[in-house]
Amino acid sequence: MTTTQTTCRKCGNCCKKGGPALHTQDLPLIRNGKIPMSALITIRKGELAHNPVTGLQQVSVELVKIIGAGRQWNCCYYDENDGCTIYDHRPHACRLLKCWDTQDILAIIEKDTLSRFDILDPDDPLIPVIREHERICPCDDLQEIRENIGQLSDKKKKELEKRVRDDLRFRTRIIADYKLKLNKELFCFGRPFFQLLQALGVGVSESGAGVVLRW
Repeated sequence: MTTTQTTCRKCGNCCKKGGPALHTQDLPLIRNGKIPMSALITIRKGELAHNPVTGLQQVSVELVKIIGAGRQWNCCYYDENDGCTIYDHRPHACRLLKCWDTQDILAIIEKDTLSRFDILDPDDPLIPVIREHERICPCDDLQEIRENIGQLSDKKKKELEKRVRDDLRFRTRIIADYKLKLNKELFCFGRPFFQLLQALGVGVSESGAGVVLRW
């Protein structure tokens, strides 16, 4: 006999797939401290991320997500025994998500999402720093790199290696100047560029001259 599911079974599978992207409805949760900035990570426009409909693809808008935890990158608010530890203050996407009926959650993908600039105060000194990082370390060509990973020119490979080094130097300087902790760094600048390349199969090692990419 087949039983049609109509309610959450609290299996935790959705939480084990990572934290949700935040939407404009979630801004009060950040403003009142229910979801602190330390629990957020930015997926920059142009990064490759998993889309539940199309799979891995380039995101068309900036996404701010609740950060993952552990080797499986579960939502940081998920507890194996207690489930969601912020259930009463869970984000908009979590409230809409029904694993047995995904129509509502699919309808909001990359729509009305929060960005870093929505969350930070307009006069926050980190805003111009973030814009400078976007100029130094863009990631809008990741899809092109992915599609042509085996045919990249030596010039492009050297440019990417320089971008990785510039990104790391920039982060090192800003972390020292602003006393940023790792969680604030991941919110402000997202994942280091070398990690984005590693996800495409690019090897990374250190040398006396700095980071070296292995193709």
